[in-house]
Amino acid sequence: MIRKWPCFWFVSIAVFICFAPDLNNNLLNWDDAGYILDNSRIHTVSFETVRWAFSEFYLNYWAPLTWLSLAVDYAIWGTNPVGYHLVNNALHALSAGTAMLICHTLFSAYRDVSAHDRPLKLSVETSLVCSVVTALFFAIHPLRVESVAWATERKDVLSLFFGLPAVLFYLRHVQATGSHLPRVRTASLNYWLSLFFFTLSLLSKSLMITVPVVLLVLDWFPLKRFKSATVLAVILEKIPFFVLSGCAALLTMKAQAKAIASSAHIDLFTRTLNAFKSVMAYLKLTVWPFELSPFYVHPVAIQSVTLAYALPVALVMAITLWCAVSLKRQPIYMAVWLTYLITLFPFLGFTQVGAQAMAGRFTYFSGFPLAVLFGVGVMAMYCKVEGARPKVAVLGAAVALILCVSAYVTVREISFWKDDVTLWTRVIALSPNTGRAYFQRGHAYWVMRDFSRALPDIDTALVIAEQKKYDAMHDIYLLRARVLFGMGEPARAIDDYTRALRTATGETRTIILYERGLAYEKLPPANPAHDDFEMSGTSGRTR
Repeated sequence: MIRKWPCFWFVSIAVFICFAPDLNNNLLNWDDAGYILDNSRIHTVSFETVRWAFSEFYLNYWAPLTWLSLAVDYAIWGTNPVGYHLVNNALHALSAGTAMLICHTLFSAYRDVSAHDRPLKLSVETSLVCSVVTALFFAIHPLRVESVAWATERKDVLSLFFGLPAVLFYLRHVQATGSHLPRVRTASLNYWLSLFFFTLSLLSKSLMITVPVVLLVLDWFPLKRFKSATVLAVILEKIPFFVLSGCAALLTMKAQAKAIASSAHIDLFTRTLNAFKSVMAYLKLTVWPFELSPFYVHPVAIQSVTLAYALPVALVMAITLWCAVSLKRQPIYMAVWLTYLITLFPFLGFTQVGAQAMAGRFTYFSGFPLAVLFGVGVMAMYCKVEGARPKVAVLGAAVALILCVSAYVTVREISFWKDDVTLWTRVIALSPNTGRAYFQRGHAYWVMRDFSRALPDIDTALVIAEQKKYDAMHDIYLLRARVLFGMGEPARAIDDYTRALRTATGETRTIILYERGLAYEKLPPANPAHDDFEMSGTSGRTR
């Protein structure tokens, strides 16, 4: 007999093995440096570390448990990348096991799969097997790679690690109190455990901020709790969840205020069209997860509605209409579609943070309802062919093939996250006109002191930035100046430092003045190096 907990450990171990190749990957200059290597706040574990984690906004985030987990990692592993990837993998693997338990609970409540409203008779073994398939499809999907293989995304894996138990304990709370009771008891242990884990999830990141709305969707289907006598009680028991979500939303908006303001030039028309396109792009990548890019360039300003944007709008409306038409016959489609849109909404760019149009990490929670639909489909097909061994064998082989291909592509995607050069080379291969990719790869070469490779990349980034009329050119000129200085060409470096000063402000301007002073020192004695040191507030190499 197949049992629940052996299935939990089977899923967790299988997922961990699938992601094990990322233990060979390095930490990246792209955010890993800011989060871990250069973040002195996490280099000690003390009361001051705790105070900072809970009271400060760092790198546009309020994520105290994430910072504390990285602090513990640093105390154990130092700068060894293996430890950070190991913890990410373990958290993700255990989340996969929890996802299996959630699926088993949901499938047990599911009784409306067939097209003719005939209840689906499921054995415990069938439900468990389909739950395992669903959890594996979710957890080893290539779209999960960005969240797991990128050490910076500890906030994603930690948030889901706590968030999924919140959903599981809520489902157990419903099981214990009964779906059709006229009053809903909110004082059960499972309810408070759900609230507790939801709090921990929000303290890690606001990834699962939409959980209260998701729980209401589950109350509607498949839990069927929205009876006239209990609607108010079902809504009232979500108030603590909504209060926590509201607080997390306010803190997130405050932490990201500067980043959001920097993207204020992106109009609502562009944001809306990009959101529709992203919704459909994630669906496509779920079905066909090939050519995933670590970075998708934001269009910034869409002037007209081309087919590339009109088609996703039409498809989203068509899917919504189809789900509405199928509502009485198959409510699961609307339940999955709503959950997918709800969980994805915070990441669709209406409050834009960063230069990306979309990202695989944004599906780390929203990919789960799509996996549930896949599992339900497998379950329905099995029930139709049950008893016909050849057909069952074909179905099993098809599912195994899908999971094996998914695992293969995931391992391949993990290899692209090995280091900065490999990562940005992948972006350039998929999108050759991405200036950010050339800049980041050039920066990686500069860190490696491979100046001969860095310079062509930075030149290309500069050309693309000028074509796109990029405003903050000082970052590119500063990097090229550093490369030229490293190549022993201080005169050319000074020209670029001077260009960088045209748009640089604040601390960046101070750094440029100081570095230009160092470049002047390499020229004949009659030079204005002293003036630059004076303006930067330093005295030459004493800085």
